[in-house]
Amino acid sequence: METGKSSKAAPTNFGAIEAIVHQGKAVVSVEDSAIVEWAIKAIVERRTATLYLKPIVFQAIRKWYWTPERVESVGMKPILAEHTEKVKSDFDIEIDGNANTLDCPRCGYCYSTYEFIRQGIEEHGREVVRDTFSLKRVAILQIHPVQNLVCQNCRLHMLMAIGDGKSGGYYYDYWCGQGNAYACCQ
Repeated sequence: METGKSSKAAPTNFGAIEAIVHQGKAVVSVEDSAIVEWAIKAIVERRTATLYLKPIVFQAIRKWYWTPERVESVGMKPILAEHTEKVKSDFDIEIDGNANTLDCPRCGYCYSTYEFIRQGIEEHGREVVRDTFSLKRVAILQIHPVQNLVCQNCRLHMLMAIGDGKSGGYYYDYWCGQGNAYACCQ
């Protein structure tokens, strides 16, 4: 037995659990494989959920969902260095990963990671967005999120303005890694 190391798990924060449940949310504790199975089922059945996961569970779901074929079909590419630098300098948020871009059908302005974060700050506040992207031991997975993408140039609500005839609209897709794991599955 090693000395100086505790074999006890971190204590459960029942106050935090109570606060989350009081907000109308649920706290579920199950083994990792059950979470992966549930998330895959939610994706397939087109249910909407936001999961806060251990990074290893997030990676298992992300690898199942974001196949090379799916990455190619939505135009997902590594986030450009100039975008990560602009997000860092303007919002003090460090990002990496992959994302697609969308062109506004009215003015042609490109909606990408910078615009996504800017819109998030407008809707949720700078602190919430910064805290979301600074998580280190928790990954966030949004399953079929409701997106109302707003062109940051002409203010057109793009989700309602364009569609591909199959999924009902174009989506901004992304996944970030390196500690701040965050992704969407449409």
